Amino acid sequence: DPDEPGSCDSGCNGGLMNSAFEYTLKAGGLMQENNYPYTGTDRGTCKFDKTKIAASVANFSVISLDEDQIAANLVKNGPLAVAINAVFMQTYVGGVSCPYICSKQLDHGVLLVGYGSAGYAPIRMKDKPYWIIKNSWGENWGENGYYKICQGRNICGVDSMVSTVAAVHTTSH
Repeated sequence: DPDEPGSCDSGCNGGLMNSAFEYTLKAGGLMQENNYPYTGTDRGTCKFDKTKIAASVANFSVISLDEDQIAANLVKNGPLAVAINAVFMQTYVGGVSCPYICSKQLDHGVLLVGYGSAGYAPIRMKDKPYWIIKNSWGENWGENGYYKICQGRNICGVDSMVSTVAAVHTTSH
């Protein structure tokens, strides 16, 4: 709701998930994406309809910054909300992104959905591990809407703010 202070965080200039979680708690929940699709613009009017709330947030918590703990939480709880510096995401076309210089100033919230390893990393003498991130920029971006970023050095701040959410209920609106 753009008319509600704090509801859009920084709009198309970025934002973080903890602000979204706080707003969702206050608003009473979220609609399904097919009822309120992402537009990628700061213009327009609010179309939030409280009668179409599909999920409510019971609580959220920031979890450990240790990568092993993050992976364990991912396996136990499912997708995790993470903050990241999105500068290198803007030119991403595929593969595993391992930028050597990337600010840890967080400006974008994404969803951590998995992890894997691929490609030879000479320093480790094995495949390089990476996180699999779902972005909000649509399926035409990245690898069908997903981004792979190296693990191990908190690249672009990806390990700096990780949250898990407990949903109260879901409905079939």
